[in-house]
Amino acid sequence: MDERRGLDALLGASVATALVPAMALYQLRAGTPAAPAVLVASGGVLAVVVALLARTVEDLADRLVSLPVAALAVGAPLAYLPYMVFATEPETTAALYCVVGLLAVVPGAGLPVGGAVIRNRRLRADATERAVVTVGDEDESTDSRVVAITAVAGVALVVTVAVSALAGDEGLGIGVTTAVGGLSSWVFLLADDSTEVAVTDHGLRVDRSVTDWSDIEGYRVADDEIELVRPEWYQPTRGFDRSGLDEDEEAALLDALDGYLPRLDGERAVARP
Repeated sequence: MDERRGLDALLGASVATALVPAMALYQLRAGTPAAPAVLVASGGVLAVVVALLARTVEDLADRLVSLPVAALAVGAPLAYLPYMVFATEPETTAALYCVVGLLAVVPGAGLPVGGAVIRNRRLRADATERAVVTVGDEDESTDSRVVAITAVAGVALVVTVAVSALAGDEGLGIGVTTAVGGLSSWVFLLADDSTEVAVTDHGLRVDRSVTDWSDIEGYRVADDEIELVRPEWYQPTRGFDRSGLDEDEEAALLDALDGYLPRLDGERAVARP
C-alpha cells in the first residue's frame, strides 16, 4: 500500500469512526437500536466509500494540511464529550458509542501529519535548491509552541477523565489510547529540531519539511538570528542562529532568500555578532 492509499484509508477510518456512533446513538434514542454487526458492517462500507472518493481528489494532501481541516478532523469527534457528560449514564450502551466516536480523534490527528509527509516528499522531489546551509537548532516561538501543546494536552486529559468516569474501567484504557494517540500526533506535528536549511524554488526546506513561499511573509536579520515572519497570527515567527554560519554561507542564504521574500527590516547587511 503506497502512502497516498494509506492517507485515503486513514480519511475513511476517521469519517466512519466519527459518523457511525452518531447514527447508532440516533437509532438508540429512537428505540430501534442496530445490532453491533450491522454497525461494524456499516462502518466498513462507509470507510471504503470515503476512501474511494478520496482517490478522486488530486490535492488531498495539501487540503488535509490546512488548519481548518485539521481543526475539524480533531475537533468534530470531541462533540461526543459533552453528549457523554450530559445525556448518557455511565457504563451504558450510549456511553460506549460516545467512546467509539471519541476514538476518531486518533485518525483525525493523523490526517494533517500524513498529508504533510506526502506533500513534503513531493515538494522535495520536484524542488531545485538555490542555497543550502547548516544552522543551529531552529528556534521557534517557545510561547506559541507551549500554548499549543498545553491546549492539546488539556483536551486529551479531559477526554481521558470523562471516558474513564462514564464508561467504566474498560473506558480507561480506551480513553488513554485516544488521548495519547491524538497528543503524540500533534506534538510530532509541532516539534521541529531541524538543522539543514535550503532555499528552493518551491519553498523553504528545513531538513525534511518544506514551507511554501506563500506561507512566509518575509524575513529580517537580527543581531543573533535570521527570522522568518509568517502571515497568520497562529503561525509563530521562526528564527535560525547566525553564529553557526560563516560570512559566505550567510551571504548565499540571504541572496537566495531575496529572490523569493521581501526583507522586512529594510537593511541589506547587519553586523555579525
